[in-house]
Amino acid sequence: MKFRYAIWALGIWLVAVACSKEAGTAPVWSDDYIRFGVPRVTVETKAETDGGFIDGYLPGGASFGVLGYCLAYNPGTTTYNPNSGKSLWGVKSSLCPPSVFYNEQVTMDATGAYATYEPPKKWYTDGDANEGLGDIELVDTDEFQYTFYAYYPYDENLNDGSGFSITPTSATVAGSPKITYTMPYSGNEGEVENFETKVPDAMMAVTYNVQRDRRMVDFNFFHITTALGFQVNNYSQVGETGENEEDKGVDLTIYSIKLTGTFFRSVTADMSESAVNITYNEDDTYQATFVLFESEAGKVIPWLQDGNNGAISMAPEKYVRLLAGNSEKGVFGPKDVSVVVGYKLGENKPTQKTELRPGSFVPSPGTRYTAQLNWVNDAFVLIMQPDNGDLWEDGEADDSKEDNDDIIFE
Repeated sequence: MKFRYAIWALGIWLVAVACSKEAGTAPVWSDDYIRFGVPRVTVETKAETDGGFIDGYLPGGASFGVLGYCLAYNPGTTTYNPNSGKSLWGVKSSLCPPSVFYNEQVTMDATGAYATYEPPKKWYTDGDANEGLGDIELVDTDEFQYTFYAYYPYDENLNDGSGFSITPTSATVAGSPKITYTMPYSGNEGEVENFETKVPDAMMAVTYNVQRDRRMVDFNFFHITTALGFQVNNYSQVGETGENEEDKGVDLTIYSIKLTGTFFRSVTADMSESAVNITYNEDDTYQATFVLFESEAGKVIPWLQDGNNGAISMAPEKYVRLLAGNSEKGVFGPKDVSVVVGYKLGENKPTQKTELRPGSFVPSPGTRYTAQLNWVNDAFVLIMQPDNGDLWEDGEADDSKEDNDDIIFE
């Protein structure tokens, strides 16, 4: 039920609200206020085929939710310990409530150039005038360590059973957050319409042990889902016509490509440590059929003698987002899902082929895969592979940073 998946933070801390974006003027807030830089979403440019963030930033107008932590309770009480502010997250997390922010909505401006929220909130300062602390007097607040968690997209109906749910359920309950993402499907969906837009590009982010002198709180979001598309390759060489003549093949006609089965519906990330524990809720599933391609007339994939004994002629047209990982009961769901292809080879009659996931294919979150449907002579071969070996997330670790912004799914 667990797997290991490393997401490396960029290690780049933005020093200007607008970063490399050019747009309107950000609100003028002093350094006393908690401000957010432009969140990074490190993607490779081909992600535009599935609605991904091709420029590496959240789109204009997008909102994400934030939880912010700093002070811990005294053990066995709900009274803040003023000395806990300087402790690192790993020391105080079990006693720390999200009292800095609880599901704060942070929104990008229309061009995606800066992030803002209302009303702005200040960092803790020395003295007894800190919001929500009563007469508790703080000292050495420049050394306080804050930890922030974020999820995207912002869910105004948090904890309603679909989209995002968060534990703790209020700003006064202590403990590291558990964030659950639930797909917007129920029991038996049949053929799912508009699946490319129905499932958002759900993401999470965390930054540990931030001090106020950093000026900005910056996030590097990682994807929760896996994206899967299909490519058709026609290698249907059928023999040689003579010693000095070219090999021959036949045209392939594709009528439909469908992915069908029972799929995982929800996944929970326990962020109590830098090693994030991911659990699939294996009793929470849905049945669905995703139509990746369908045409009554069919699409002809010609065989070409081009030096490669065939031609790759049908690139992925749609990507479906799924919860996926190395669970004991499956990778996309409690049972292996099937690829169902309607096709005609040469002048043969149209037929249908059903193929299970290759046993060696274990997908990971944050990776976009292309399933290659290969016709080799008259045989059908299904191969799953990451697109060019690239992940959606391709940031690099910065070993010079003392704090730990690495996330490891375990």
